[in-house]
Amino acid sequence: MSDPYGPPADAPDRPEPDPRLAGYPPPVWGPAPMLPYGWSPPARPPALPTEPQRYPQLLRGPRRRWWKPLLATALALALYLLASALTVVPPLIAGLVTGKPNLGRYLLNTLTDVDNLGPVGFIALNVSLIVLIPTTMLSIWIVYGVRPRFVTSVTGGFRWRWLLRCLVVVVPLWVGYVGLGVLTDPPEVDRPAHWVALLLIMVVLTPLQAAGEEYFFRGWILLNVGSWFARPVVGLVVGTVVSAVLFSAAHGSPDVWVLGSIACLAVASCLATWRTGGLEAGIAMHAVNNVFVFVVTIGIGGWQDAFVGSDTKGTPVEFLLALAVHGIALALIWWQAKRTGLTNRSVPADVPTQPAIWYPVAADNVTP
Repeated sequence: MSDPYGPPADAPDRPEPDPRLAGYPPPVWGPAPMLPYGWSPPARPPALPTEPQRYPQLLRGPRRRWWKPLLATALALALYLLASALTVVPPLIAGLVTGKPNLGRYLLNTLTDVDNLGPVGFIALNVSLIVLIPTTMLSIWIVYGVRPRFVTSVTGGFRWRWLLRCLVVVVPLWVGYVGLGVLTDPPEVDRPAHWVALLLIMVVLTPLQAAGEEYFFRGWILLNVGSWFARPVVGLVVGTVVSAVLFSAAHGSPDVWVLGSIACLAVASCLATWRTGGLEAGIAMHAVNNVFVFVVTIGIGGWQDAFVGSDTKGTPVEFLLALAVHGIALALIWWQAKRTGLTNRSVPADVPTQPAIWYPVAADNVTP
């Protein structure tokens, strides 16, 4: 019986063409080649965990190694130093356009004199923190193989509706918080000369600046520290402590009440990230706080004191007020997360089942 999928059984072998062979490859004459064997390595394990995990445990996948947080630290530092070169661009352009006689001194003063920060320096300051977003994503992607979108949340993307819900609950809280501060301690200095330009820059860049700090001080730190600990609670506690200490110290004030007030935001953001499975809630709190502070200091007065520095002093009342506001904000966010059934655990990654096998390789692909 002839093969229904092959040429007719009585078709001639050679050499004249036969119309019944149309559409079939021509026959190959000679002995069949010897087929050697090649090696097919086993499929690579996934980068994400194979079991549902909360955000701080997201890097504890099959590819986890104890030394990867150290490598990620070195890489993040290198990437940030490289990206920080962008902060020089705004003052450099402004200096060249306005024809500053001593361009080097102008660049140095613009980038370092926070007490007399103008529009150009404000742009540069924001850019220096915005670059933390690609720094965080790239360092984790390169070292761990985890896609950048998973740095934002366990679902692998930015949940815009959830961010909007967080803003709805925290904005009224910060209106009262900042408004109370203005009533009890009104600014003594008038608004800056370039207040319109500063307000426009603030609207565009300050939310991104706050997001940059959240991506690094919450996202990068929680993920890397959490990858070292098998117990989720230990990873969360240690990561939160590290985040709060580094975030407070980065602002430069040695005052204990200032450090404590800043740490309130760090702790609230870490707990919100853990509970909600992403950075959106922390970004909402951080951005709203910074925007309202800048609206007051730019539009009313006190711009020179808007940024925390080595001479910034606080009070126990300010610390207690910050503790209460961030605690209430955290409670509201947790309530909304429970009400909406927000996903806070990752989807288990698929485990490949392909074993290492030997397979035949075509002879013409083998190097003699």
